Amino acid sequence: MLKRLLILTLALLGLAGFAYAQIFDEHAYGPHPKHRLDVYVPKGAEGAPVILMLHGGGWQTGSKRVPNVWFNKSRHYTSQGYVFVSTNTRLMPEAHPLEQVQDLARALAYVEENAHKWGGDPERIILMGHSSGAHVATLLALRQDLLQAAGVRAPMAVVSLDTAALDVAQGMSGVARRWLGPVFGEDQTQWQAASPVTYIDAEDPPLLIVCSSTRSWPCPMAERFAQPFSQVDVLPAPLAHRAINGRLGRKGRYTDAVDAWLDRVQLP
Repeated sequence: MLKRLLILTLALLGLAGFAYAQIFDEHAYGPHPKHRLDVYVPKGAEGAPVILMLHGGGWQTGSKRVPNVWFNKSRHYTSQGYVFVSTNTRLMPEAHPLEQVQDLARALAYVEENAHKWGGDPERIILMGHSSGAHVATLLALRQDLLQAAGVRAPMAVVSLDTAALDVAQGMSGVARRWLGPVFGEDQTQWQAASPVTYIDAEDPPLLIVCSSTRSWPCPMAERFAQPFSQVDVLPAPLAHRAINGRLGRKGRYTDAVDAWLDRVQLP
């Protein structure tokens, strides 16, 4: 039923069969009802790179099925030869952010194990996330202990779409506190444990941080995070927070810039 509804949605949007050879929805990567992911496979896929996308929603809401999470991205990236995967994890209050990172590790393990069935390359998986999902994806890529516990290799690269939580302590000292405070509380040891800045080093995979230049703080925060590391790039975008998510995959300079970065990091 869910697969039929998804295909009907694509048909109503005039995109059924546009670039997809197949759509596999509601794959279970674990026992919880939220442990589900959807897979969009390009025509003729063989050894294709894979994008694993995690939605935002303040660690508390959101879904892989929200149109601005998957619609433009799946259409565009399958047309570019990528397998595109949109996943859910458990959310607060049931699962705090570090448990969400563990869920994403489990999803990554499932994608790595099954990529060949979809024409994907398990050694070329790119993590992508928006907002809180960008925090979770970035943190997973930098946490070797969690990757090892899940039995997976590090992703080839990470695309972080406008997160406020690269450095939770820094965020809690500014305007981002209103979003971060209800999630991370007042325990500063938890702030450190949940911050990508705590773990990044020169051996980590390439990371693109897209930040909204329409607000005063996201890009300076991203630049401070990136400054010591040659593998971290920052892409300021003159787009609102939600548009950074929804417009990726639409024709234009923004999508072109992200695509150029993805092409570069995949060069041998």
